[in-house]
Amino acid sequence: MSNRKPKEEYWKRRKKVRRVLIEWGIKKELVKSINREHPVGVLEKIIEATKKRNPKDSAKYFLNGLNYSRIKHGRPLLSISFKKKN
Repeated sequence: MSNRKPKEEYWKRRKKVRRVLIEWGIKKELVKSINREHPVGVLEKIIEATKKRNPKDSAKYFLNGLNYSRIKHGRPLLSISFKKKN
């Protein structure tokens, strides 16, 4: 028997990831791009690590972790402005 989760749960996980990143102040366009390019499990792990360490600037900490992950797997760094302009 397969260990795969139902498709509905997958989309709930995707929405949760998007919601957390927007809450932290990352631009919607960047959130869409990140969500489209990265597996949900990887994003969830980086989010959990960020929450565990409770930094002052969660968005910056998350994006640094994501860039580290990208370097580790041979992908180019994100070079987009990270924060919303208020």
